[in-house]
Amino acid sequence: MKSIKFLVVIIAILTSNNSNAQKGKRIDKNRVKSHKIAFITDQLNLTVMEAEVFWPIYNAHEKLMSEYREKEINTMKSIVKNTNKLQQPNPFPKNFDNIDESKAKKIYNMVTDIRNKTHQEKQRFFTKIGTVLSYKKILKLQMAEREFRKELFRKLKQTRRKP
Repeated sequence: MKSIKFLVVIIAILTSNNSNAQKGKRIDKNRVKSHKIAFITDQLNLTVMEAEVFWPIYNAHEKLMSEYREKEINTMKSIVKNTNKLQQPNPFPKNFDNIDESKAKKIYNMVTDIRNKTHQEKQRFFTKIGTVLSYKKILKLQMAEREFRKELFRKLKQTRRKP
């Protein structure tokens, strides 16, 4: 147990030292992922056996959820694609007014489908993870993810305030 925590912390430190944190205000996804792994591992106190089964399932779930988020964003961006951003600071309201009802319905259905798939994936994930972790640890996982997001946003806010 302690060896897993130690290994995760070492990986997080090495990753953060080898990469520049803010390359032109860009977020280093690998560094964030390393910190998330360390944070969740610390919060859940996973045993070695739990960790061996948990992380592959969790990583596959996170990859799929990321793909769904990207699809949803790209679907919504299709509305804005043809907007001249120099003329209009906020292109969304104008573009929504300018698209016809059939295109709006198509985009709405696509987004709804993606959100339904996201929901189904979450259900599948929690069913699968329920065979590995206790329900208490599943609740801790949900809280750890929420706390990690809060911490991440707080840190991003702080780094953006610095000149």
